[in-house]
Amino acid sequence: MSGLKNLTPAEWERIESEEHDAQYRDSRPFDFANYKIDPAHVIWWEDYCYKRGRRTDRGHRTKRVFELMGLDSLEGKTILDVGCGNGQYSVFFAMMGARVHAFDLSPVGVEIGKRTASENGVNDRCSFSVQNASKMDYPSNSFDIVVFHEVLHHAIKYPGVREETLRVLKKGGLMICAETLEGNPLLSLGRTISMRGQERKGDVILTLRDLNDFAQGFETEHFELMSLLFMAKRIFRNYLGFAPIRWLLFALKKTDDVLLKACPSLKQYCSECVLVLKK
Repeated sequence: MSGLKNLTPAEWERIESEEHDAQYRDSRPFDFANYKIDPAHVIWWEDYCYKRGRRTDRGHRTKRVFELMGLDSLEGKTILDVGCGNGQYSVFFAMMGARVHAFDLSPVGVEIGKRTASENGVNDRCSFSVQNASKMDYPSNSFDIVVFHEVLHHAIKYPGVREETLRVLKKGGLMICAETLEGNPLLSLGRTISMRGQERKGDVILTLRDLNDFAQGFETEHFELMSLLFMAKRIFRNYLGFAPIRWLLFALKKTDDVLLKACPSLKQYCSECVLVLKK
């Protein structure tokens, strides 16, 4: 794993807790003006960024997570939202019928999640806490689905996360994550332009080897690799109000579809992944 300083897990936990507190302090779910969530709008918004008004970068892979977890059939399912941030997806899943437990290193994020659950009438189906994924305070075999939504690049550096995930999953349960991967020069260029050296502390730039290592101990694994040329979206994320930019990204996505089908070996250079592991 690359991108880490030589710090202890306890030091990383303190750093990330403080950083995420600052990140979530003034946040609202899905960048709404208030705490109310419209599930239909969320489903519409999480889509390809070349579609007008959609999420500016990673909505397409979140949309795929929704499909793989069976968003329309969450009634009665028990979900664990690891690294829930401000709790927006936790509350959203509860509004879709699931019973959700969620945690984060950030006390500020957890409090916003609790308020969001209350204001959307699902606090009886949402339980929030401050925890580290390396030592979860849940009984074994508790969850149908464990979600690492864009958080494995943080959690993976803490020892025991894979083992704890396996422990709390029910037999036949699914671990689902969406992540960015190393290996694409367009991603590196996009990071340089869009983040200007300000990558979040503690980010692990994940590789396929990291994900394969994490998959050890699960019964089955399913990788979906995406975004080859389409990774240029990182460069144009601030210009999606312009129709020519959206048309360019649409063309790059369709070119990816052709290239990856004709030459599957190019998938090793894709920079995004949705991973499903079954216990």
